[in-house]
Amino acid sequence: MNAYRLTSSAGKRSVDVRQSDNDIFIQLSRDGDSKPYFQNSLGSMAVFSEGRPWREERLRLKDARIGQHGGTLRIEADGGGLFLTVELSFDAEGLLRVNTIWENRSGRTIYDAAVGLEWELSTCGTDNVTIPHMIYNNNPSADPARLVPHLGAGEGKGFICEEHRLPIPCVNVEWTEKGDEWRRFLTMFSLPSYIELPDGTVHYGSLGAYKREGSVAIAAMSGVLMFNGEKDIVYVSKSQIEPYSGGYTDFAPGFALSKSYALEWGPQKEPGRAFSQAVHRAVALYDPQGAAPLSLEEMIRLKTAAMDDRWRETDRAAGYVKFNDRNSFGLVSKHGLHFMYGWTGQCLKLAWCDAFLGFDGQMSERVERCRKAVEFYLAESGTAVPGLRSGAYHLEDGSWRNFSRQQEPVISSRAFGETVGDLADIILLFRSRGEQVPSHWTAALEQSAAFLLGAILPSGIFPATWKLDGSAAETEITAAGIPCLIALIKAWQVTGASTYLDASRACMEQYYVLHAETFERPFARSTLDARCEDKEAGMFFFVAAYELFRLTGEAKFRRWAELAADWQLTYVYMWNPEYDRGTSFREKNFQAIGWPGVSVQNHHIDVFFPTFELWQFGLLTGNEMYVRLARTVFGALGQGICTEPGEWGFTVVGEQAEGFFPSNFQGRGRSNTWNPSWVISEVLHHALRFREASDKGEVPQAAVQKKEG
Repeated sequence: MNAYRLTSSAGKRSVDVRQSDNDIFIQLSRDGDSKPYFQNSLGSMAVFSEGRPWREERLRLKDARIGQHGGTLRIEADGGGLFLTVELSFDAEGLLRVNTIWENRSGRTIYDAAVGLEWELSTCGTDNVTIPHMIYNNNPSADPARLVPHLGAGEGKGFICEEHRLPIPCVNVEWTEKGDEWRRFLTMFSLPSYIELPDGTVHYGSLGAYKREGSVAIAAMSGVLMFNGEKDIVYVSKSQIEPYSGGYTDFAPGFALSKSYALEWGPQKEPGRAFSQAVHRAVALYDPQGAAPLSLEEMIRLKTAAMDDRWRETDRAAGYVKFNDRNSFGLVSKHGLHFMYGWTGQCLKLAWCDAFLGFDGQMSERVERCRKAVEFYLAESGTAVPGLRSGAYHLEDGSWRNFSRQQEPVISSRAFGETVGDLADIILLFRSRGEQVPSHWTAALEQSAAFLLGAILPSGIFPATWKLDGSAAETEITAAGIPCLIALIKAWQVTGASTYLDASRACMEQYYVLHAETFERPFARSTLDARCEDKEAGMFFFVAAYELFRLTGEAKFRRWAELAADWQLTYVYMWNPEYDRGTSFREKNFQAIGWPGVSVQNHHIDVFFPTFELWQFGLLTGNEMYVRLARTVFGALGQGICTEPGEWGFTVVGEQAEGFFPSNFQGRGRSNTWNPSWVISEVLHHALRFREASDKGEVPQAAVQKKEG
């Protein structure tokens, strides 16, 4: 019996390969751990199917042998026409590099082939699986009435998607092994490569997992898909699926398909957090270098032009419309011209941007626009409940409206919290520039903060929505209300009232326990039209933790901010997919690196990300990775901005789409012309603060570090 072992120079990892009859057995271990992390035979791992639909059949090995060439083990397996070569070697970082070559030596064309490797892990039901942007502990907060990815569902029990759908093309599994002191993790990273067909179609591999009785199997396939157990199904839009025929490969005689992967495994001391290691490893593995087509000044100029186009003023109202009507395609919204506060409208955040530009450029008309927008909001948006305000004003009929839940009007805690925070930011901006702040602005802020203090649920968090009488419209556990916590932090900065800071800290403790302590219930339901695990919920937790750390210096808030920073970075593209010939993205050389995805339901990418806060936090803590990635994200978001009429489908200079589509979600390789005003405010708000920090040469300072009691 031939047996070989490779040991890594880092990470205490080893791979054992031995031959038994016509099969090869592979074992992955780590020094000091009670049992192997993985062990199986190549004959049980190698998937080969011919014809549609694909089947989870195994390659029938007729002969197999092992050889060693320096630090590389080479396995050659004859499957009777289809020949499989697997090369195993450790790199300098202790990752096991796995290179596979599937070659047709049969003399005939193998049509509609599906090939790949399955790595089945015995998890005994203790697993927590992360597939970036797709699966977070099987998405427990997702609305069961909506289609989102799940493992263990349907006949096939699996979810396998295109590699280009994954910002980090990996599957990360964490589980408990009896006898170990800590939990375990194993991550398989794909090093994506593609085939370009004669018609210009780009064909990537696919990646996913099955959840079976007592095990999770990572599936690294040649391109075939599975959605919630159904084969040849692709997720094409919100809760929409379609049949998919593009995952198969024809193997002409002599054709060889090569795929490369990297495996990492080891102990996981804090439960639920193995995704963090995957993010840090991905940065080193993919070395993301994003596009930055525009300078900071160009981004500010263009986004300012777009903001100016949104200003509307009447005898009664003043603000920035959520959608405009001056592009050639007209108004995309069916609701007419309206102001929206928070969420996708961000009317007061645009007012902050306008005032910021006005103060810095001695342009009093901009400061005055901000004043008018705030005055209108405070004078007109009130409800019967002191401090609670409506969220949208419609110019056509002069009506105030809100979201609805079960056909009843409700006020979103996420949108309301953002708006209260924006009001506080405007007050702080005026103060910082020596400008008199009207006393009724501060009084309104205090009134809304008082409402928030009384609106905390018995669970210690905020409801996702309130009825118009101020009572909670729903009491389920979500992260949607974290912006209210942030608003209280900012109210403390404005007023100095410790009650606000004490409440925000107490709420933060509860959100941590409910979502981040073990990640059994990951951050979810901040994207108001999705009701699932989403980037935005993790973003607001990060910003809250960052602000508390910055202002109090408490070490636990730093740890929580680091944890949330890593979680939100699972949504950020660390590599550049190629696009089909003839697509907009291919022609414009669009690069996905740095772009963040949205949620497990919405598989597009957009500009919503706390780039400036992540950059500041990185500087504050000496974390170069955060600093680098924050600037990578910000630079990448310069793509897709209309720099001249007609570009990217817009007439108004400075416009930018909400949705960009690097995968088969709403049409791969294109962007839309859906243009809510948050796409302006989000980029401009960060850009102005980046410029100010650069001009001042500031490195942020935290409060004096405090010991945790």
